[in-house]
Amino acid sequence: MKKFLALALALVMVMALAACGGNTSAPAASSSAPAASSSSSAPAASSSSSAPAASGTTFEKMTWKFACSATDNTCWADMGRQFGKMVSDATGGAVTVEVYAADQLTSGNQTEGIQGVIDGTIDLSAHSNIIYSSFDKRLNVVSLPFLFDSFEDVDKKLDGDAGKAVGKVVEDMGLHLLGIAENGFRHPTNNKHAIEKMSDMQGLKIRVAGSDLLKREYDLWGASVTTANWSEVYTGLQTGTYDGQENPLPTADGGSISDVNKYVTYWTGVYDCIFFTMNGELYNSLSPELQKIVDEAGQKAAQQQRQLERQGDQEVLAKWKAAGVTVTELTPEAAAEFKQAAQACYSEFAPALTQELIDAFTK
Repeated sequence: MKKFLALALALVMVMALAACGGNTSAPAASSSAPAASSSSSAPAASSSSSAPAASGTTFEKMTWKFACSATDNTCWADMGRQFGKMVSDATGGAVTVEVYAADQLTSGNQTEGIQGVIDGTIDLSAHSNIIYSSFDKRLNVVSLPFLFDSFEDVDKKLDGDAGKAVGKVVEDMGLHLLGIAENGFRHPTNNKHAIEKMSDMQGLKIRVAGSDLLKREYDLWGASVTTANWSEVYTGLQTGTYDGQENPLPTADGGSISDVNKYVTYWTGVYDCIFFTMNGELYNSLSPELQKIVDEAGQKAAQQQRQLERQGDQEVLAKWKAAGVTVTELTPEAAAEFKQAAQACYSEFAPALTQELIDAFTK
């Protein structure tokens, strides 16, 4: 009887332990779900902190901010998106590029947009050499009068030794140059008359971008020069505060300039490039393989942007002609007159631009 009771007691204890284990298993499974979620977001979890590329290499997940001064519907912003897609594809989706057009990250301030990339608060940017010249005057060299005589000449110089020389200046600012893109030739417009020769420029009130070199060029051509924020230009032209302005055609068209200016001189007088850069410390922190991916994607995106900008240039030219805008192209004699009149810029600005850098583009 004692043996029977002992056996029965043991059986009850076993059943009780089994029942206890069954009761705790459900809560344990429930509590493990949040724990798994937490660990998957931790840096140690490779499933979310890295991603395998097609090459088999695993890259750390990163998100980079790209800023540009042009609006979201321009090829400037497209360059950031194309770059982002190429880098994302090559890294198996590990790297994401967020595009912030119109310098959203700095409330529209282009200079602060560049400063952000220098400081590292912005990872990538696309800004013109004119804005960059406020940091280093040598970068104005690209906008010397009649420095280029065609788009082919632009490519030859910017993709050659001259581009390397100006790129070195950019990189000395603590940046890594991914590519040189294009804002384009800057064409003067006005609402008075066609500019076919230099005397036609005399006395016209022309708004120019905030560059000492640009102001001096138009001063030598006889214009009455003024500067103003781009957001104020349309109203200024509409009210007669200015007679005209100068910009690449896609930029001017984006500002509806053909509504208030019916004359444009299509020339090669002044050119404006875009420096596509990455924060230098960020670039140096990348693996050699990722640096190669970034450099190749940067070059391709910049070259594609140049072609899109030129395509847009021709599309706007055709659009404006159809809308009744008078388009003037200078004769060789008229172009030579403008070129000769502004030749003084080369000597006057040589101390700031350095003769060495000027020679890189002219010899």
